[in-house]
Amino acid sequence: MIHLTFKKKLRSALLIAFAMLTMLVSCGTQEPVPEQKKPCVPDETIVEFDDKYKNFYEIFVRSFKDTDGNGIGDLNGIAQKLDYLKPASGAYGSSSLGINGIWLMPICPSPSYHKYDITDYMAIDPSYGTMEDFENLVKKCHERKITLIIDMVLNHTSIKHEWFEMFSANLRDMKNGKELRYDEKYIDYYTHYTAEELIALGASNIKKDGYEYYSLKGARFRPVSLTDYYYECSFSDEMPELNFKSEYVWEEVEKICDFWIKKGVDGFRFDAVLYFDYNNTSENVKIMKRIVEYCQSKNPAFYTVGEAWTSSPIVRKYFNSGFDSFFNFSFANTGGYISKTVKNQNGKEFAQKVQNWNNQLKLVSATDAIDAPFVSNHDMYRSSSYFMTLGQRKIAASLYQLMPGNTFIYYGEEIGLKGTSTDGNRKDPTARMAIKWSATDDGSSMTPPEGYDYNVNQDDIDGVAEQLKDENSMLTHYRLLLKLKNQNPQIARGTVTARDFGKDSICAYTCIYDGTAVMVIHNLDLEEASFDLNALGYSDFTEMRGYIVAKNAEGENESNSAPVFGASSAEETQEEEKEPEATLEGGKLTIPGRTTVVLRSTQHYDDVVINPDSITTSPEDEEVQGMNDN
Repeated sequence: MIHLTFKKKLRSALLIAFAMLTMLVSCGTQEPVPEQKKPCVPDETIVEFDDKYKNFYEIFVRSFKDTDGNGIGDLNGIAQKLDYLKPASGAYGSSSLGINGIWLMPICPSPSYHKYDITDYMAIDPSYGTMEDFENLVKKCHERKITLIIDMVLNHTSIKHEWFEMFSANLRDMKNGKELRYDEKYIDYYTHYTAEELIALGASNIKKDGYEYYSLKGARFRPVSLTDYYYECSFSDEMPELNFKSEYVWEEVEKICDFWIKKGVDGFRFDAVLYFDYNNTSENVKIMKRIVEYCQSKNPAFYTVGEAWTSSPIVRKYFNSGFDSFFNFSFANTGGYISKTVKNQNGKEFAQKVQNWNNQLKLVSATDAIDAPFVSNHDMYRSSSYFMTLGQRKIAASLYQLMPGNTFIYYGEEIGLKGTSTDGNRKDPTARMAIKWSATDDGSSMTPPEGYDYNVNQDDIDGVAEQLKDENSMLTHYRLLLKLKNQNPQIARGTVTARDFGKDSICAYTCIYDGTAVMVIHNLDLEEASFDLNALGYSDFTEMRGYIVAKNAEGENESNSAPVFGASSAEETQEEEKEPEATLEGGKLTIPGRTTVVLRSTQHYDDVVINPDSITTSPEDEEVQGMNDN
């Protein structure tokens, strides 16, 4: 009897030891690695898909990584950091974020810090490196199975581009009755009219504070010096708009696309597509359709994503161009659905909006439309500047990272980098500062963009190196989210159906893809919630794929009254009694406060047939926070 008891104790001890080892293996494997505390997303092999669904990372090259000591980030700096960015498990203790797509903001020569006014479309800005550096970056990205797309700014050029200089010189020669010094074709490169022509078209002459221009249906026209003509410059006086009615311009566009496709880029992010023909949706769609068809004739797998900063009903029309994606501005920014949902904790409404938008895309698009959710970008407040607690920032990340489509992370967002506007003109440079790699490589040696606000302090933000070691960091949260998403391909690719758990603070929806259904569930409340899945009709969702708690930090929580904007809650540092843990036992699902859970069904699901009548809209769907509304 004693012998049998001893054997039982020995077996029990071995089982406990094995269980502890299994937990360590499932949550992170690099040595030396502290024991991973829950939440935990178990490790498993990630199936790779040869399609256009990716997790993208937006990079402002200047502020990313400087390798030559001149204070300016460069292409070699990105190549140096690819092992941090590359696809990975996302487990605590590993050293990579887990993205598989990179979007480079403009890299061509330009007189501005932001480089959205290009002077040469087929070259690399010398401050960023050489064409050889770029080719090396493409090679290294593809070795790591990372898709690389670049910003393509085709609606306007720099006023210093040789095309505009030849255009202006020819117009001056015409006025003076001289022989044109350049090929007359350059007169067609830019949209231009005389004052009389503008007035006949219905333009208004605007004079304000010594500044004069013509306004035609919202488009702005300024005089070409020493001529009788006005050129369109709806973005800026330094950014003249190209004329897409000219076949000469189309010849240039095709040369540019050819050049970069041959360099190996996998896609383009098209800037300001509303401006090809200012706010003329039908003409813009035609222009974009021609561009995408040309690019895909060279590479059928070529990915196109457009910046159409406008309301959802108009964006739907733009999908008829054949573009793969458009950025989802309705969900982003300080006034978008993500921010509102973090504030009001109405997860039920958020799930319905996710369903409505994604189902609309499947009904109206000319292609397999892919949504492009994000929470902030280079033209906005960084999200860490308007979510006042780490918990709020984390749950916002959970909401958008687990939406269907291709999510876009703005560089530094994964560590909580801050950046705000300081006046009504939106101080974009302040949202484009250097990323912090470590306590010693904190970006202070890099030259900030002109106009940067030195009052924005990043001292309270740990760098990448420190956050990689912290299981409660923002970076660990992002890595776990990407791991969970990559292990469940249904989330990005599936057809969405909102699910009602009978509680407004629960955001739940299923994503059905290739016969398999997963359910994404966010508990936006700070209080734990329990549900009987059998009673709710979800008894087949018996497998928990993982869960992630969006808490502030180890040993901290916050009050439900903590604001999204303003000072943090005074209750934020109360001690937690126990480590939050989501459980699924016998059909009973328990979700801690501010926690995300992903479940998978054991049953086969047929493809969802979308009923157009099931799609609802609201007045706010017609509105979106504009570029100057920050």
